[in-house]
Amino acid sequence: MRPSLKTCFAVITLLALSAIVYAQTEPTTPAAQAFHDTRHGVSFQIPAAWNLSRKDSDLSTFNLDARTAPKNAQLRAVADIAFNPYPRSTFTGAFFYFSITPKTTPAACAQQASAQAPRTVTTARIGGIPFTHGYDEHGGICTESRDEIYTAQRNNACYRFDLIINTFCGGDAGAGARDITPRELEFVRRRMQAILDSVRFDAK
Repeated sequence: MRPSLKTCFAVITLLALSAIVYAQTEPTTPAAQAFHDTRHGVSFQIPAAWNLSRKDSDLSTFNLDARTAPKNAQLRAVADIAFNPYPRSTFTGAFFYFSITPKTTPAACAQQASAQAPRTVTTARIGGIPFTHGYDEHGGICTESRDEIYTAQRNNACYRFDLIINTFCGGDAGAGARDITPRELEFVRRRMQAILDSVRFDAK
């Protein structure tokens, strides 16, 4: 027996409604975004699958992650990876910060990018401008946060970028998570490096 026209219409309607509900609940991947700070003349590209915000505490807490930043540092942008590429590992997140500390001397700005042994402070060029490159790592029984810090004094202010990778100690999880490997850490770091490589400064 063939189903009635009324039955077919009901089935089609139900399928259409299901599709609408599914579309509303299916998570979406953030598209690539362009950031531009007109006040401080900085722009960079955020790739797809990364979130972007100009407000602290939307995605993270700046002063908890960027421990060497002074209290008067002003967050201008933060981006974080919107997915976990290694869900079975101890990886918990990656953040790219851009901040400004006003009325800072070159010496005080460079001091923000200090480094703990065996790391050493170096220099790097970002958008054609030399930056001091330092490191900050900390944790309890393992390294739980890795911060690559870049600072430069410009326009009487300290321009700062932080590339942060957070993990947890495998023994703390109790869920059988394995330690993230150096190769996996490098993969995440390169994603943030690509954002840093896209930084451009407006002409004065």
